[in-house]
Amino acid sequence: MPKPFRNLKIASLIERELTILMVKEFCVPDALVTVTGVEVSEKLDQTKITISVIPHDKELEAFYALEDKRKELEYKVLRKSRLRIIPKFKFVIDSRV
Repeated sequence: MPKPFRNLKIASLIERELTILMVKEFCVPDALVTVTGVEVSEKLDQTKITISVIPHDKELEAFYALEDKRKELEYKVLRKSRLRIIPKFKFVIDSRV
């Protein structure tokens, strides 16, 4: 079943705002962290954010740093967007790279 247009639009908005925030405010020493994908659930209550980390030995450090700042990132994306609520973020490390 194809995803509803609204879910795709919200996923695109979250990806854009999160990418901007990560460039400006998020830092893992000696690592490059990028957002490779965002999927929003059909009920709009969960967001699966796939991240890629280079070099690979910094993946866990970046993952835990993102988890520590998850609430702050949710709040900042909410403030930048015109959404009333923001789905809860769930970070996943991209295993395809």
